[in-house]
Amino acid sequence: MTNNQYESKVMEWIKNHFDLSAIVIEDFSVLPYGKRILDMEGGEMAVFYDFFTGSIKELFPTDSVY
Repeated sequence: MTNNQYESKVMEWIKNHFDLSAIVIEDFSVLPYGKRILDMEGGEMAVFYDFFTGSIKELFPTDSVY
């Protein structure tokens, strides 16, 4: 169950873009209302609420600048 409007927006975005039976969703608290999405082939990404733009953003491990 989602706690607020921002988490609800993140979850709605995920539901609109993925087959929920083919992914695992985990909390990913390093990003605002972040969710880590894992697929059955080992792929992963993070989805979160961007307060600067008021939109949902996705981030892939390959986008990291570490």
